[in-house]
Amino acid sequence: MISLPSNPFIVAERYIQLRKVCAPDSWADTVTLFNDMILMPLITLFLLFVGLGDPIVIFTTVVKTYQVWKDYCEYTDLRFQVQRMFFICQAVGGPFIVTNDQTYMPYVFADAIQRTINACQ
Repeated sequence: MISLPSNPFIVAERYIQLRKVCAPDSWADTVTLFNDMILMPLITLFLLFVGLGDPIVIFTTVVKTYQVWKDYCEYTDLRFQVQRMFFICQAVGGPFIVTNDQTYMPYVFADAIQRTINACQ
C-alpha cells in the first residue's frame, strides 16, 4: 500500500516555493544556482589548499553551500512526493478540481489526497 502524506497542502506549498529556487526558469538563476552549489565550493577549496583562504569567506561559502544543497535535497524529496500524489490522484479517479496554471498543479494533487484521506476516515 502506498503511504499518503499527512499534510498534502503543506507538501505542495513547500514544493512550489522550492521549485522557484531549485528549478529556475531563467538562465541567470540557473547559473547562480550552479555557482552556489559547485563553483564557489571548488574555488574555496582551491584557495584553502593554496593557503590563501580568508576564514570569513570560507565560512560564508560553506554556510551558503550547505543551505543550497539542503534546499535542493528537500526539493528532490518533495518532487517525488508530488509525483506520488499525482499517481494517487489518477488512481482514485481525480483530479476533482482544475487549474489553468501549471505552477499550481501540486495543489490539485493535494486536494485529491485530502479527499482520499477524508473518505477513508
